[in-house]
Amino acid sequence: MSKLKFNYMLNAVMGLAYLLSGATGVAFLLMGDGGYQGGRNSGYATALLGLSRGTWSDLHAWTSVLMVVGVTVHIAFHWKWIVCATKKLLSRRTSQMPDARASV
Repeated sequence: MSKLKFNYMLNAVMGLAYLLSGATGVAFLLMGDGGYQGGRNSGYATALLGLSRGTWSDLHAWTSVLMVVGVTVHIAFHWKWIVCATKKLLSRRTSQMPDARASV
């Protein structure tokens, strides 16, 4: 697989994981508080779009794990570029700073 295709697929997986993780987070907001709470919670067995709170929780956890793995692989894949860009930015910054001895 070429670097271009790998990077494209990695970004697509990260983007999909991001969207699913965000959507499941919104689902939790819509379902309200979870937990039995001694029978006082009317939303205890709440389902949204036919999926139980436990299923939403599993989706949220696994898509978040997938996103973290994707970001880690993405950083590793682009590590050389990150190092080079950081060095270039820092060298410009230090060369543009006035010399402290010149003002004395």
